[in-house]
Amino acid sequence: MERRTLIIGAIAGGIGLLEYTTVTRWMDGMRDPQGLSVKAYEKYGRLAALMAITPNDEFYVTSKGLSPSIDAKTWELRFHGLVDHPFSINYRELLAMPRVEKVYTLECISNPIGGTAIGNAKWTGTPLKPLLQRAGPSGEATHAAIYAADGFSTGHPIERLWNEENFLAYQMNGEDLPPIHGYPVRIFIPGKFGMKQPKWVTRIELVKKPYIGYWESRGWSDDCERWAQARFTDLKDGARISGRNFEFAGYAIGNLNGIRAVEISFDDGKSWNSTTLFSNPSPIVWAFWRYVWVNPKRGKYRVRVRAIDGKGHVEGPGPTSTFPNGATGQEVTKVTVA
Repeated sequence: MERRTLIIGAIAGGIGLLEYTTVTRWMDGMRDPQGLSVKAYEKYGRLAALMAITPNDEFYVTSKGLSPSIDAKTWELRFHGLVDHPFSINYRELLAMPRVEKVYTLECISNPIGGTAIGNAKWTGTPLKPLLQRAGPSGEATHAAIYAADGFSTGHPIERLWNEENFLAYQMNGEDLPPIHGYPVRIFIPGKFGMKQPKWVTRIELVKKPYIGYWESRGWSDDCERWAQARFTDLKDGARISGRNFEFAGYAIGNLNGIRAVEISFDDGKSWNSTTLFSNPSPIVWAFWRYVWVNPKRGKYRVRVRAIDGKGHVEGPGPTSTFPNGATGQEVTKVTVA
C-alpha cells in the first residue's frame, strides 16, 4: 500500500530554504568567502534560522486519508487504560495550561533523499509530561497507544512519552492548526518521523505490551527513529560549475542526539572535509552547514555529504530506500568542474 496518500509540498522545507539560499548568496558576493569572520557566521546563521520557517500553506502533508472535521468545542483528549487517574481534557482546559512555543522540524518517513516532505514551523502548545503525570501510569504500563479522529493510531514505549521535548500543539506559525495539519490538537514526539506523531489526537491509552499502529501493521518501522542525515540545498545533480571558489550548502537533522558535525567528500567517500555549522539551534531543529571549495581542479566528481550526531554516530551510505525505516543514507551528487 502506498505510504503517502496525500503530499502537498514545495522546495525542500518550503520558502525557508529559499530565503536561506538568499543569505548564502549574500555570502558568495563577498570578495573573500574564506575570510568571513566567525561573528559574521554567527550573525547570518541566526538570521537563517529565523528565516527558515515553512509557511503553513507550503508545509508538506501526509495523511492516511481525508482530514476529519472537528469542532473544538466538543473535542476532548482522553487518558485511560493502565492509569491510576483516567481523565479527559477539553480544548478550553488545554489552552489554559502552561504554554510553550517550539520551533520544530518535521519529516515524513517516506521522504526520499533530497525530497520535499520536510518542513520547519513554530508550534504553540503545552507539554505532554504534566498530563501524563496527572493520569499516573500504573506499574504494569509499558507502552502507549495514541489514537486520532481519522482512525489513525500508533504506539510508543512509555519511556519515550516521558521525554521533556514532547508536547501537544494547537497553533502553527501563530495561527490555529489548519485542518490538514491536525486541528484542533496534534501530538509531537521529537526525534521520530512524522508517522509516530498523530494529528487530530483524541486518546492516549496506556497498555502492557507494544501497540502496532496503522502504518506499522503495513510493514513500516515501529521504531521509526530519524537518524542523523545531511542534505544539499540549491544544487542539482549533474551541475557544471566554474570559477575560483564554489560554495556547497545544506541542512542536517536527526533525532534527540542532535547534530555535532557535517562532513563533505569530493572523492566519493574516500576522504572527508569538515564543513561549518553556522546555525544549530537545538536537536529538534534542522542545522545549516556550508563549505567553500577553493580552486577545485577540472574534472568530474561524486560529492557526498554526511552528518555526525551528538553521540558520535556517523551517517552511513545507506539506507537509501524509504521503506521501511526511512531514507537516512548519505546524499550523493555529481558535479563537473569546467
